[in-house]
Amino acid sequence: MENLVKCDKCHIEVRPSDYYCFNCGKNLKPKPPSTSLMQQLLVYLESIFLPPYGIVIGIRYLRQKENKSKIVGIIAVVLTILSIIVFTNITLNLINNINTQVNKQLQQFEAY
Repeated sequence: MENLVKCDKCHIEVRPSDYYCFNCGKNLKPKPPSTSLMQQLLVYLESIFLPPYGIVIGIRYLRQKENKSKIVGIIAVVLTILSIIVFTNITLNLINNINTQVNKQLQQFEAY
């Protein structure tokens, strides 16, 4: 007879080979995130263009046991932080540029 384990959610005994609890439906063995080349590219692009979301993705990969997953997670978090810095810098430059142009036009208007 198999050693039974308890579901963390409903505390019903389930087989160690079960993927879902038959009572509550809890996922007992979540599938680890993929580290395929295409998935890595997708994760890196999301980290660059959706900065806050990239941190969530990176943490999900950092929680895995495999070194490859941890590396993908670290890269995703670093790209996210760099992306936030770049977008913040661009935004501040844009605001300063607009502010300068408005001030110049106001000075020209006052001169009339």
